[in-house]
Amino acid sequence: MKKTLWLVLSGMLVAAFVLSACAKPTPTPTPPPAQPTQPPASTLKGTVSLWHAWKESEIASLNEVIAAFQAEYPDVKFDILYVPFDDLRGKFETAASTGGGPAVLIGAADWGPAFYDAGLVADLTPHLSADFLATINEAALGAVEYKGALIGLPQTIKGVVMYRNKAIIPEAPKTWEDLVAAAKAATQGDVVGANLEYGFFFSAAHLNGIGGKLMEPNGDPAFNNEKGVEWVNLLVSFKDAGPTEYYTDNDVNLFKAGKAGIIIDGTWNMGALVEAIGANNLAIDPWPAYKGGHLSGYVQTENIYLNANVTGDDQKAALAFIQFFLSPKAQALLADPTKAAHIPAIKGVEVTDPLLKQAVDAFALGTAFPVIPEMGAYWGPMDTALKSVFDEGADPAAALQQAYDSIVAKIKEIRGQ
Repeated sequence: MKKTLWLVLSGMLVAAFVLSACAKPTPTPTPPPAQPTQPPASTLKGTVSLWHAWKESEIASLNEVIAAFQAEYPDVKFDILYVPFDDLRGKFETAASTGGGPAVLIGAADWGPAFYDAGLVADLTPHLSADFLATINEAALGAVEYKGALIGLPQTIKGVVMYRNKAIIPEAPKTWEDLVAAAKAATQGDVVGANLEYGFFFSAAHLNGIGGKLMEPNGDPAFNNEKGVEWVNLLVSFKDAGPTEYYTDNDVNLFKAGKAGIIIDGTWNMGALVEAIGANNLAIDPWPAYKGGHLSGYVQTENIYLNANVTGDDQKAALAFIQFFLSPKAQALLADPTKAAHIPAIKGVEVTDPLLKQAVDAFALGTAFPVIPEMGAYWGPMDTALKSVFDEGADPAAALQQAYDSIVAKIKEIRGQ
């Protein structure tokens, strides 16, 4: 459920898109993305120990990726351990803090900063080329950058997107004005053209999309300005398109019932929406343009980490496997809709499932979800500010100032100042 998801995210962070007039020149073909240089198969040995908490369908794809890797590096062995998700973080922390643990961990993105601060995961920057990093979705890459380091790599992405029921609104709106007009035209009887969510988690990335930012790279607030006010006013205008929601499932339930044309929700609900209205009716649209920018949604990742303890042949094998995991071959295997159904974290992967492809395109205008500890200071104050504007008609500038002051104080507590 949406509300439950927000509560979980909030709790975890408190304890984080896009012509010439006459003769057209012949376009220059775009070369395929450069791939990292891998060691020769004959020299790569060692054992890749890996811990994960994947479901059975995901494990099927993981086994295919391992088999493809071993076809290239037959002397590398694997030692795989499934750990229930609720136990995975603690088990890794305990093992890695005493010099042990797996060479590779697949786990949640918000674990990364604490792991890095504790010296449990390695900075991958020295091991990866600029050409390789350029193949990764920019927002996804941003989610693993912390204190100037790459604390892991994003092996798949998920996040906030805009869904459309093609039976209600046949064409994707290109601009915010198009969306409002299409929603109004489709609203009749018990059908609403749009029911938009503007809870903070689902709406904060619009600020980045229109040219502002929630915070500085170090976590200090950066929203208390003209762009912040423009963002809040954009959210207020959501009511022009139809009813709005603040962390409820009313929009999702209406959409499932075929009574809403456009909603904003997470890719984690894609399967349920397909089941409810049919794949032929469901679309994920690119974020519409707004003035000089566009709307946007947070992009989150699940990461693959390198244990800081691993050395020698095992480290070389682990690094090669981590890079292979983000190769087009591996990412295509992981995107199999009948198995893992992961949304690729790299560009240029040929995705066969139309909705997964649409999600990839939408994420091109996405915003990296902040996973730094300071994000925990934002939830309460920003919720209070937005609700005061939406529900009580408070002045946006004054509401943002109050949120700013509260966040600055909370950040000092987080930093122990």
